[in-house]
Amino acid sequence: MPDPLVPAPGVPDPVAPYPFVRRVSHRLLGDMLRMTLSGALHYDLTLEEGRTLSRAFTAVAHDWRRTDFLYLSPVGMDGDFSAAVHAEGVDVDTGAAPHRLSWDDVHELAERLATE
Repeated sequence: MPDPLVPAPGVPDPVAPYPFVRRVSHRLLGDMLRMTLSGALHYDLTLEEGRTLSRAFTAVAHDWRRTDFLYLSPVGMDGDFSAAVHAEGVDVDTGAAPHRLSWDDVHELAERLATE
């Protein structure tokens, strides 16, 4: 079965370094956000899920000591987003080795998820 997410019309594939966020279209759920952390790691989020994760990223970037874990179960995909929060940034659970997001990455993703 083909991937139900296709790039939105007129939106080229990003050439920016990882991580990045782009708008994609889902045949049933409509406009969504694809948060790409690496060539092999991405999350498909509804617009509301993107804004929720943006608020969570903003909160932990402001004071990482107030929580030690982030979790979101996106409706547009089979997997989930879970990450450990610590002084150096956020470690996203990939099922293998964690994917480290620096605080600069977290700030960038928070902004992009809120405005994309």
